[in-house]
Amino acid sequence: MNNREIKDTERLVRRFFDGETTLAEERRLYRLFSRKGLPQELEKYRPVFAAFGSMQAGEGRRARLVPVFRRAVCGVAAAVLLLLGVWAYIDYREDKALARLYGGSYVIENGVRTDDLSRIQGDIRRALADAERVEKRVGQGSVADRAEADVLGSIDDPELRRQVEDMLN
Repeated sequence: MNNREIKDTERLVRRFFDGETTLAEERRLYRLFSRKGLPQELEKYRPVFAAFGSMQAGEGRRARLVPVFRRAVCGVAAAVLLLLGVWAYIDYREDKALARLYGGSYVIENGVRTDDLSRIQGDIRRALADAERVEKRVGQGSVADRAEADVLGSIDDPELRRQVEDMLN
């Protein structure tokens, strides 16, 4: 560095300490004091500008922010897709369970045979409900058993009741 450059640098340093430098001038000072081989007059400022240079805000990357609305829409879309997937899986499992339980079942309506389980599912459920009602009635005892108990209960004589009971069995 020649004397003129040294004097310009000292003047720039004074302006720096007075807060009158531009950002470009400050960056120039930071680069200058990061080099080796500075003249003795400027060497005393090296630690100060090294410290300021390390705090210098670099060319930061701009953060790309996704708007909150877009995130909310993506979240809702993901939730809807998840629910549709669960619904499809449950529907698939139900069809498989029907096929396993009622495979080979069919319904004949108006002379047309239908064995598509998804179409006759309601008919199967109604038939099962009817069968359950019949089982309940049978579980309550048959008409003959009730009549037998009524006849035996109306006989006061124990000997006669035993004779009638023997005839019924």
